[in-house]
Amino acid sequence: MKKFLSILPNAGPGSITYYTGNDPAHCQHLSGCDLICNIGFDPGLHDINLIQVEDPQLHFYRLSIQYAEDYIDQENIELVNGSYIHLDAKIHPSVEIHPGCTIGRVTIDEGCVIHPGCMIYSKTSIGKNTYIEANTVIGAAGMMWVWDGDEKVFLEQLGSVRIGNNCRIGSNITIVRGSANEVTEIGDGVCMAHGTKIGHGCQIGSNVHFANNVSLGGSVSIADRSFLGCGSTVSPRCRIEAEIILGAGACLTNSTQQPGVYVGIPAKWIKPISRSHSGVPIKNQ
Repeated sequence: MKKFLSILPNAGPGSITYYTGNDPAHCQHLSGCDLICNIGFDPGLHDINLIQVEDPQLHFYRLSIQYAEDYIDQENIELVNGSYIHLDAKIHPSVEIHPGCTIGRVTIDEGCVIHPGCMIYSKTSIGKNTYIEANTVIGAAGMMWVWDGDEKVFLEQLGSVRIGNNCRIGSNITIVRGSANEVTEIGDGVCMAHGTKIGHGCQIGSNVHFANNVSLGGSVSIADRSFLGCGSTVSPRCRIEAEIILGAGACLTNSTQQPGVYVGIPAKWIKPISRSHSGVPIKNQ
């Protein structure tokens, strides 16, 4: 059986992953896999295969090219009511798909509406009663690359996207799929206004509200009921572990466990959340 590529936290038996550091504690969860690592690194595990190289990340990125997948598969799509849809797509009969869309090998549950010009790549699943406005792209490949001294080597994006129930996804939005076996996940009841960009592997909780043109770097995690203001930005790998309001134009550069209102560049906590804030999804008492 062919092995599969994995990000380090998700690595399990049969996978190939990589690690660029030198702390064995980061690898103690590994079992039955291949680990691409630095020369001389040994996590002290007996049931993994070490592949020691000078640049583990570059080696992994080059390896990913051998695992590339066609996320549209044009040979297996057909024109249906003005949209190109993969023959193996699982789409509930009640779903309304407007003309001009291209939809890969996906799963779309009942009651959804897909407006004109949307691109939904394979390995995407969408829950019930979710609306997606025009010209939105779901499951795009991220731009992850390393420099080998002569040129950029891009990581093939092999992950997926999962969108929950009762979401409202605006127009001109891009949601990037996960890398390797990673999932970009959008929780139930998320409202995402126009122009927002979601990086690979983001984990968005339920009832999160995005105002216009919000940008999330890769692997961001956002707690339920948070509100992100117009033009705000969250840096890669930040974890928002309690509900917050991020002010318009703010840039959050560090993880936080403290609920409240954050503003500025870099964003700083200024006060607790008030029930008087318009548009913020308040938790039921």
